[in-house]
Amino acid sequence: MRHDKLTRRQMLGAVGLAPIMQSAIVSCATAADGTPLNGVAGIDRVTILPGKTYLRGWAGYGDPPRPGRGARGAQPAPPVETGPPPVAAWSKESGPGAVNFADPKALVTTATFTAPGAYVLKLTVNNGQATTSSTLNVKVETPPPANQLDAVYTKNFQIHSPLWSARSKALMTNWIPHCIDQINRTDLTQGPGGIDNFVEAGKALRGEPHGVHKGYVFSNAWVHQTVEAMSIALMIDPQGDPEILRAHEKMKATLADWIPKILAAQEPDGYLQTAFTLPRAGGRGNVIDTSGYKHWDPAHRGDHEGYTAGYFIESAINHYLMTGKQDARLYNAAKKLADCWYNNLGPAPKKPWYDGHQQMEQALVRFGRFVSDMEGGGKGQKYIDLAKFLLDSRYTAAVTDRDRQEYDQSHLPVTQQYEAVGHAVRAVYTYSGMADVAVETHDPDYQSAVKSLWDNIVNKKYYVTGGVGSGETSEGFGPNYSLRNNSYCESCSSCGEIFFQWKMNLAYHDAKYADLYEQTMYNALLGGTDLAGKVFYYTNPLDANAPRTAWHVCTCCVGNIARTLLMMPTWVYAKSPDGVYVNLFVGSTITVENVGGTDVEMVQATEYPWNGKVAITVNPKSPRSFSVRVRMPDRAVSDLYKATPDANGITSLAVNGKAVKAKIEKGYAVITRAWKSGDKIDLELPMKVQRVRASEKIEAARGKVALRYGPLMYNIEKVDQDIARPLAPDSPLTAEWRGDLLGGVMVIRGKFADGSPMLAIPNFARTNRDPELPPPPPPEPGVRPAPRPATSVVWMKEA
Repeated sequence: MRHDKLTRRQMLGAVGLAPIMQSAIVSCATAADGTPLNGVAGIDRVTILPGKTYLRGWAGYGDPPRPGRGARGAQPAPPVETGPPPVAAWSKESGPGAVNFADPKALVTTATFTAPGAYVLKLTVNNGQATTSSTLNVKVETPPPANQLDAVYTKNFQIHSPLWSARSKALMTNWIPHCIDQINRTDLTQGPGGIDNFVEAGKALRGEPHGVHKGYVFSNAWVHQTVEAMSIALMIDPQGDPEILRAHEKMKATLADWIPKILAAQEPDGYLQTAFTLPRAGGRGNVIDTSGYKHWDPAHRGDHEGYTAGYFIESAINHYLMTGKQDARLYNAAKKLADCWYNNLGPAPKKPWYDGHQQMEQALVRFGRFVSDMEGGGKGQKYIDLAKFLLDSRYTAAVTDRDRQEYDQSHLPVTQQYEAVGHAVRAVYTYSGMADVAVETHDPDYQSAVKSLWDNIVNKKYYVTGGVGSGETSEGFGPNYSLRNNSYCESCSSCGEIFFQWKMNLAYHDAKYADLYEQTMYNALLGGTDLAGKVFYYTNPLDANAPRTAWHVCTCCVGNIARTLLMMPTWVYAKSPDGVYVNLFVGSTITVENVGGTDVEMVQATEYPWNGKVAITVNPKSPRSFSVRVRMPDRAVSDLYKATPDANGITSLAVNGKAVKAKIEKGYAVITRAWKSGDKIDLELPMKVQRVRASEKIEAARGKVALRYGPLMYNIEKVDQDIARPLAPDSPLTAEWRGDLLGGVMVIRGKFADGSPMLAIPNFARTNRDPELPPPPPPEPGVRPAPRPATSVVWMKEA
């Protein structure tokens, strides 16, 4: 059987095919007994000069093996031996420079390149009776700039944007208070395990009678996330709004109550994870004694020690900033926790380790940079070094384990991973941490892997909403181009994707990464809660068929949504020694510190994304010469989607009323001048209704079209029309402001092929008007229940 003719079911079988099956098999010969002789070169990737690419070819008979995707310890089937031992040889088929193979006759080897450009490498396999060959593509690129852009820490700021003012208010006045109330409860049966776990752990550490740990082993995470969300929300100026002021008071009181309880649960050496401090509730009323559990034990790799610790460390950063560096309780506790990990984990004689759910890696880099910024002297470098060690240990520390698997990205050394696989949240958190390490070390192997993973996601596994994770592999990524509309797109994976793209922007100084995180933020994540901020989505399928929920059995997203969306200064701006980068267009007042030797207040006035007019007032504390780089939006970064008409770039640009022709660098319009307080940049972005069509390789979107206006993807909803009707390809489409609908939105109007009216709303506002549906009837024994029909869709049929 030819591997390029495999059925979808065969590709996703229990044993399945290795990621290397995604390369092209140019020919497929047959052994004497008719069994196919196969050679697979590997997956496409990117290599950053002067680095190398790691080749892991396969040659044999029948199907190549695949690492376990599901259950721990799943092992690939042994190769089928039905013919003479095959001999392999690597060669360069095309490319602008020379390719040097470390061992051209070894299946597992490396290759280096002498010049940037597009290359095709070929693996030829011969058994003396038959020959087959396979190719893979390599994009060879020059390295990113030596110095990354500086992040803008989230500090006190104002929001003036009509859209973001409404969304942030809903999060602050409804959603975060709701999370507080749920976390304070002790009677939850769905998603239990809030602040009560910290209270009981504190009792245990004091030698007092105590209860058992409630909920998942990672339930500490949503407490830490909510602490960070509250800290960020308290940095948003309420501008006299009484509802926000009341919410702020509740947050302050909650932090005053929670922080001592959290700190009381920290063990003397700094370790913090209540699922290890307390006994755990088992099935049928049993209690699991954890007193013999060791920290960082491979037997408990799934217990989320690093996942919860990472969220605690990140919460400490924004709490410290929120208090103006006056309250160092969480900051000092985070240092104590990070020191605990550093003192125990690392090269011999310390322990090797990797966590089953990544988060600590990126938290340690973020914290290491923060500590160095706060205290100087490179005092945070050891935490960055530990982050790299944890990433490098994902494969080496598992050599004797039976649980190496794609699910948690431990199937290969991270520097040899070129395809996004496994659990989507774990994956993007890994890649985000890898991007950090690549910046810190300038290691070309890390840079190559990060860019390869980025390329694989954006050009093969990226939803038009900016979401990731099709859900075909246990909350994870599926094969290339398998972007089904009943997608998983977990809200936490959108948060991780935003962090990943943001870090790529800092590393490469390139606007396209901000284009991508804007897409994810406005579409995959902004509608994670309803407009009122009272219910949320754990998953975000493009064909929506269920209402949001007030809580979830796995409430990992609840604080993550709020903390990510509200961290606006960090997303809107970046900085370098010579200037400010404007990455998002949000009506706001934000001070960017230390630009050209002075602090600069940046004031944006805009109704974007409802229209494209943006005014940016630049107020340096003292006159200085520096550059302001304004992102020129590019809606076509991904190869997966094409939109018409074109709506990229900036249509007009002026400074103090005078048109300017700016230099264009990496997607930014660069305005360099001597700036003084009150200087004003006026620009206009093209805002057009666009038809978006997907690559034919995406089966779920064939014969369909999606609509976009500015950064916003649109849905058609059953509450307005028959969503099964096709849209006429030549139907005029117009944008119309509806202040009376969904809190005020720009809708798109057109006509279906039968002449009936079509109304589309922004994807973030979907499923806010659905009537309450009765619960579905219980399924027949042994019969899988049919999914509910979609009530809101992104991709509509096209006549």
